[in-house]
Amino acid sequence: MVDLEKIAYKPIPVRDILLELKDISELMVDLAYSSALFHSRELAEEVMELESRVDALIYILEMNLMLAARRVEDAEALVGISRIASAVDLMTNAAADIALLVLKDIGIHPIVREAFRKVGERIVRVEVKGDSDLIGMELGDVEPWVEVIAIKRGRTWIIYPDDDVKIESGDILIARGASEEVMELAEIAGDKTSELEEIGVSGAHLKAIADRLVELKNISELMIDLAYSSLLLNSRELAEEVMELEEYMDDLHTEYELQVLSSGFNPTESKDYLGLIRIGVVAEELADSAAEIAEIVLRGLKPHPVIKLVMEEADEKVVKVQVSEKSPLVGKTLKEARIPEETGMWVLAIKRNGNWIRPKPTTKIEVGDLIIASGYAEGEKDLAELASGVGF
Repeated sequence: MVDLEKIAYKPIPVRDILLELKDISELMVDLAYSSALFHSRELAEEVMELESRVDALIYILEMNLMLAARRVEDAEALVGISRIASAVDLMTNAAADIALLVLKDIGIHPIVREAFRKVGERIVRVEVKGDSDLIGMELGDVEPWVEVIAIKRGRTWIIYPDDDVKIESGDILIARGASEEVMELAEIAGDKTSELEEIGVSGAHLKAIADRLVELKNISELMIDLAYSSLLLNSRELAEEVMELEEYMDDLHTEYELQVLSSGFNPTESKDYLGLIRIGVVAEELADSAAEIAEIVLRGLKPHPVIKLVMEEADEKVVKVQVSEKSPLVGKTLKEARIPEETGMWVLAIKRNGNWIRPKPTTKIEVGDLIIASGYAEGEKDLAELASGVGF
């Protein structure tokens, strides 16, 4: 019999709960994929520990909502918060499902690593050794295309740390960025265990599965980015894009599962292929959680004042800018444009000719591109000027 933790009510402000849920859920997705990539039990266990925290926060949030809803008008205003919690719960459960693959030693087929090798952006776990040049360096001074999304210091997690946080000996850095840059970070840290194994996949059928898996992962993550953006910008356009992508994901996932099941594997490979199927299911679950967030916007639910406070208090702001023909960004790749270094904003998505792109460092910026970016509020003006060409 499973011994579940008894959760007692604590008077935690709803705003604080929502902010923590958002940060933890995003970190869990990153750590979960990383645990699968490195087959790291340590990271997988951290995911499960974070899921317990999420479960406790959601219980307390539900108690708060019940205490607050005294009239019909109250209930209507609080529905949006309840739906956000539901979407976050779905998202974190999906992340935990990936971690369980590692903890249960369900084989991760070489295709998975091949798929991650094909993705322009990678996630690495790096331990800072005692003689590393990184010690004492502020995160803002780290190569701009490497984003440190979390630091584990002892048993404490620093989620989405500020640029002025100094790196210490023994820190575990969870970082993402272009392949060359993240591996350079591992080298400077003195961590020689972070090398990514290059595994080739032979045969057109297996390569097709790897390509389809990359597409599933990219679209599900793009949907989460767009869904949060639709909520923060109160944009029906972005929310509708999320719902259209959700329908596309349904078809894509079905095709992917059929490809895996038609691989003609033998019984000794069954665990490897089970892992492939499970990861496909998780990508679909992440897409569903994004659709739940977008649905809040599409239903026209009046945002509760708490949600507005969360938007104002969030560490990151989401902005939307269009690239003019006068912009110095035109013709440059995202890596060349150095937008994070110049503005403190990270590009989440680009809309071009009616289609959404989840950008890579090699993606070239074109006239008319609609850029969705997130970062600190003070960078919003800088990015707008850069995209419009004002002052250049």
